[in-house]
Amino acid sequence: MEITVIGIEPPCIRCHTALKRAYEVAQEFNEKVEVKKVAIHTPEAEKYGRVEAGHGIEAAGNVKPDREKLLKLLQELEELKKDEANKENLIDLRLKDLEEVLSPVKEKARQLGFLMTPVLVVNGQVKSADYVPSKEEIRAWIEIELKKCN
Repeated sequence: MEITVIGIEPPCIRCHTALKRAYEVAQEFNEKVEVKKVAIHTPEAEKYGRVEAGHGIEAAGNVKPDREKLLKLLQELEELKKDEANKENLIDLRLKDLEEVLSPVKEKARQLGFLMTPVLVVNGQVKSADYVPSKEEIRAWIEIELKKCN
């Protein structure tokens, strides 16, 4: 079984967190699950649809989130990431705030037919796009796919 996380390189905090959670959950399944990262704008990423990062959606759709709030949250999240093992709950809260600020961009992505990063794919099926899935969601998707394989 394979989980693919599609995101930007170097990863933003959202892509970083999605990948980190995928790795952590995959470890629970004793090597039955392989995780890989794929960069946007590559043939492998495009197999799943038109994948774009938030800033690309902003440009393509002429949509602007609250730039001041966005930058403040991104700076705060980058600081929290330095001690992410001890700040996981606070990171989750700030990511929720970030998702809210990005909501107009995410809506525009859907309207334009884009999958906005991070994109999480399990066994070739897109399970999430435009938000950071929880560990519980990732675990459930893996369990469903493992049942299909057995």
